[in-house]
Amino acid sequence: MANHAHEHGHNHHDGHGGHPHDFAAANRAHFDEHAHKHTGVSHAHADQLAIRAIDAFRKAWPDLFDDERTTVLDYACGTGAVSRQLCQHVKSIVGVDISPGSVDIYNTQVSNQGLEPDEMKAVCLQLKGEPGELGDAKFDVIVCCASYHHFASIEDTTRVLASFLKPGGSLIVSDIRAAEDHHELFAPTHHHIVPHKHGLCEDAVRGAFESAGLVNFEMQDAFKAKLKGTKEEVQWFVVRGVKAAGAS
Repeated sequence: MANHAHEHGHNHHDGHGGHPHDFAAANRAHFDEHAHKHTGVSHAHADQLAIRAIDAFRKAWPDLFDDERTTVLDYACGTGAVSRQLCQHVKSIVGVDISPGSVDIYNTQVSNQGLEPDEMKAVCLQLKGEPGELGDAKFDVIVCCASYHHFASIEDTTRVLASFLKPGGSLIVSDIRAAEDHHELFAPTHHHIVPHKHGLCEDAVRGAFESAGLVNFEMQDAFKAKLKGTKEEVQWFVVRGVKAAGAS
């Protein structure tokens, strides 16, 4: 998670003239360029969003987090704001991001904290849900904060993430709810990295989760915060879906 969000999608969206726009490549370039700038105000903004998201997750679903047992995948982890807030509540975290610069900073900060790689580490990888990825590891919980609006296809992203859950495991997401009048929430300067510039509506998120085979869908409003680009106050939600106990 960087600034207000971070991309890890691998899908395309139509751009000008009918040519596909590669949002994943655009986000990789954007966050590689800005990774080293995540200090001062920008770093504090990301940390504050991470604190509020993790607090909302733990308030909504406290039984998901056990510091002796819970294994976590932090998807689109950025420089590690979410992982740093979550690590004290779980056994281990693996961060995944497509930005090499962000992953380098994440792992440097982990080392500086004195943590071992088996406790917390990040890898630079574009997940596709194929055999052998992440050593075929499965996780109790997958978190994705402030990133779904960057994914060209939240359906494809959710399907890939569901494949990394243990049976009974949970995918939990925090992101920005679409406004009632569906106006654009993101500044035009960010449209090349944000396909869902109006935010996300519950029907779209529910459809993505259900099409990935996730059950027990829950979505609730969590907190309000201002977007850095427009200064508009937006509604953030948290959502959970569970991989059925008998699913492979």
